[in-house]
Amino acid sequence: MFEIKARDGLARIGILKTGHGSITTPALLPVINPHFMIIKPKEMLSMGAEAIITNAYIIYKDENLREGALKKGLHSLLSFNKPIMTDSGSFQMYVYGKRDIDADEIVSFQNAIRSDIGTILDVFSSEASYGEAKEQVKKTIERARNAMKFKGKMLLATTVQGGIYEDLRSKAAKELAKLNADVYPIGGVVPLMESQRFFELAKVIVASKKNLLPSKPVHLFGAGHPMIFPLAALLGCDLFDSSSYIKYAKDDRLIFPDGTYKLSMLEELPCSCPVCSKYDVDELKEMEKNERTKAIACHNLWQSFNEIKKVKQAIRDGSLWELVERKTTTHPALMEAMEVLKKNKKWLEKWENISKKRAFMYVSRYSIHRPIIYRLHKRIMERYTPYFDKTIVVEEKGKPYSRDEKLKKLRANVIVKASIGAIPIELDEIYPVAQSVFPRFTDGDTRRYANRIFKKFLENLITRQNEMEYDLRKIGSIADYQFGKGASQALFNGKIRIVKSKATGKIRNVYCNGRHIVSMRASDGFFTLKAAGAKALHAFFTPPKMRVVIAREAIPFIREGRNVFAKFVLDCDDELRPYDEALIVSEDDELIAVGQTIMNRQEMLSFERGVAVKTRESIS
Repeated sequence: MFEIKARDGLARIGILKTGHGSITTPALLPVINPHFMIIKPKEMLSMGAEAIITNAYIIYKDENLREGALKKGLHSLLSFNKPIMTDSGSFQMYVYGKRDIDADEIVSFQNAIRSDIGTILDVFSSEASYGEAKEQVKKTIERARNAMKFKGKMLLATTVQGGIYEDLRSKAAKELAKLNADVYPIGGVVPLMESQRFFELAKVIVASKKNLLPSKPVHLFGAGHPMIFPLAALLGCDLFDSSSYIKYAKDDRLIFPDGTYKLSMLEELPCSCPVCSKYDVDELKEMEKNERTKAIACHNLWQSFNEIKKVKQAIRDGSLWELVERKTTTHPALMEAMEVLKKNKKWLEKWENISKKRAFMYVSRYSIHRPIIYRLHKRIMERYTPYFDKTIVVEEKGKPYSRDEKLKKLRANVIVKASIGAIPIELDEIYPVAQSVFPRFTDGDTRRYANRIFKKFLENLITRQNEMEYDLRKIGSIADYQFGKGASQALFNGKIRIVKSKATGKIRNVYCNGRHIVSMRASDGFFTLKAAGAKALHAFFTPPKMRVVIAREAIPFIREGRNVFAKFVLDCDDELRPYDEALIVSEDDELIAVGQTIMNRQEMLSFERGVAVKTRESIS
């Protein structure tokens, strides 16, 4: 079972439950070779390891290890009482060009030695031709179907293959998703990472992720270097495994977040992990080989786990996009991968939160292409209604733009030519407009793109005569932007009373005909729907607009104020995004409650655990 606890787009802090405890994602699973355990698995616990991965094929081929694992169990063999994942040996068979174990047999063996997460014997496809990769995908899918019969209580990982061919990756993911396995690794990517072909890697991840079940964790096989963790997590990878820590250590190479360095080239240790705090460069160089290998391996693991912690914190903060963009400056090949994100921003927007805890920070020329900016431009273009037959363009100054009282009093549509794009002054407080930080001078690509959006907006702006005071224009524009065009007519059709903060003068609550309709959040400038507002929108919008449809058995609990769990969701408006306001309704479209979504439609219909909508107020 997998459950989301926090999110930033496709990246999620999740809980994966196994027979030997839970794994908090994103998680790094160090690879353990039972023949060469220079760092014992239990030593890794203090570094941050919650789980490890070992190779069932290696254990199976060694008679002593095989008998020990079958008799005492895998966890006893490795002296590790936390979750253990096992690989099937696909990569080893690919490297050595032989297959000397049956696909069903290796799955049964993993179950017999009580692995927490076993893996199918997929057919490794990386540098294969299209025809070869197609056949390999077919064989992998067949093996996965058969493997489901032998998994027992063990969680099963069915690996997505398909080489560098996006259509094959998509097909493999789509077919494997039908099996409803427990974990979905993306395999065959080690050669891409070793040759730093991150552009192809990103395309492979996206093609796979688009067709996998969002309720299942995704494992990126062989993603051992921390420089790839932020990007992969942003694209929805939850689990990583690493043998790099020991491979590099054997070659006297030290892992850092921005690359790998030979010990012989270092004069300083730019690190404060326990190893680098205890020894200096010269002391490491003078060590005996085995002692030095262990010390460097420990350093490499500390660095890797530290990067996972950075990713987790960024997810909680809502700043993972900034972390990824900063990371791209460390290697040109990572910057190439950003082109894949830019191309897929429309798809990525579906998973993006409505707003975030932290301000939107400009980092690079890719900042303007983040999904949340794509959403801003799209909604303004489609949902903003002008109020005057005259339009005035002003340059961006201090935020919020409406602090300039002169602009608010102009009898014209005031459009700010901002770094972020074309912004009607009525929308100057919504996220990420007021909560964005741009430098005085942005890069040429950002300026050209923002100018293009600005020009397109003005060309499509149909002016009209519907003059009203600024505060009424403001609440109307926000309602249309947030809930959909026409929402302002439904919510504010009557005598309006606006309550403002005495301290800041900003709008806090809006009443219509004496009923409390909405409250405005200070954090992001959006509305929180009250019961009366929910009723008005429910009457105005036709299904499925803004709806989350719940099963009959959940209705009594929702009326009591309980949250909506994903397993009780029957359907949902595809336009709802995480942390949107939502109308909770029955199958007959009876309004039951109003709340805030935690998931989008795909997630609500896929997850078996977790809160789909936080119920705020039941409707009597």
